Amino acid sequence: MEKKNVFIGNGIMLHLMPTDRFKTNYIVFTLKTKLTRENVTKNALLPLVLRRGSKNYPTMHDIAIKLEDMYGASFDANADKIGDYSVIQFLMDTISDEYTLDNSFITSEAIDLFNDILFNPLIENNAFKEEYVEQEKETLKEVINSRINDKASYALSRTVEEMYKDRPYGLYKYGYVEDLEKISAKELYDHYLNLLKTAEIDIYCSGKINEPAIAERYNIIFGKINRNYIDDREEKKYLISESLDDNSKDVFENQKVTQGKIVLGYNLKSENLKDDFYKMTVYSAILGGTASSKLFCNVREKKSLAYTISSQYIKHKGAMFVAAGIELENFEIAKESILKEINDMKIGEITDEEIHDAKVNLITRFKSFNDSQPALIGWAVGQEILDGDMDLDVVINKIDAITKEDVLDVANRLNLAITYYLKS
Repeated sequence: MEKKNVFIGNGIMLHLMPTDRFKTNYIVFTLKTKLTRENVTKNALLPLVLRRGSKNYPTMHDIAIKLEDMYGASFDANADKIGDYSVIQFLMDTISDEYTLDNSFITSEAIDLFNDILFNPLIENNAFKEEYVEQEKETLKEVINSRINDKASYALSRTVEEMYKDRPYGLYKYGYVEDLEKISAKELYDHYLNLLKTAEIDIYCSGKINEPAIAERYNIIFGKINRNYIDDREEKKYLISESLDDNSKDVFENQKVTQGKIVLGYNLKSENLKDDFYKMTVYSAILGGTASSKLFCNVREKKSLAYTISSQYIKHKGAMFVAAGIELENFEIAKESILKEINDMKIGEITDEEIHDAKVNLITRFKSFNDSQPALIGWAVGQEILDGDMDLDVVINKIDAITKEDVLDVANRLNLAITYYLKS
């Protein structure tokens, strides 16, 4: 899919992604700021409050009626972290204009609704509606407290917290209950106003879109917004391979569990995360990213030491995590077996068949992005932050060009930073 960038204003970029593959138009609006303890909880709360209602659509019911009138359009909002960025996203999809009964510019209606929710919120006494803020604080509190329920996800998030302790990436993306309780409707509104002035704003539009009309609409919208954003791309790119202690640490946590969870966190020593992305993507696929990977075949199938096991590479941090669900008494032997597979790769125990199978799996996955607008825009958002290749054909060709020597290169730059074990 071709992507065209349109400069809208200081720190504001419109990304047009025209395609005839879909009958829907998909719009994603993102606000990106540096990830800090001071803003992470507010950033998680803000989209929950904004989606509750605006000045012209003061309740979720009013918004739902408007969406239904727009041929059943959908709207959502969330918060996430990408590298050391805190990212707030607002998403909407509608049918393409040509499929409306009267060929109306339904995309314009979607942009107008976006505009109303984002820039014309429901305000009382120079603050967000207190009732909405308090209700959504309870909602977010439940989300934060419920992360413990999914033990696999919890173990991984705790590993990240401990591995990047006192560093931005170690922050939980939904924030903290103790910080949440202190946020007032006025404080959240002031935070919102500051975000509009200082955050990096990216808008992604995919589908059978009227590019000049969309660009004109956003130029009009942002022409009315005063921003003091300072455009410093080097400072604003919070992508680094952390310099972590070479001595790995062990972290044990006890809960009432019937199955143990082990997570090994690795740090890649890298001076160029963009280029290492391709090498590490293939490396991780060989190690634990597919059903034919070393960890799956050897640790899970042959040795029966894990119920589940996989590896994943975090391209925005140069971090790799190996996670497994194991019998409680198998901690040491499971860890030794995982380390053996990783150490074997360092000395070249990698077959041509393993490399081929990993590439085929990855290429199939990247090609599948073309079948999903959310996947395409999600890819674009991540690559924009990485400053990486957007064109999936280019990505596939670079994946296919990775050699055994490339895999060995990153294999020997990985250092074990932490072993986390959740046990009974």
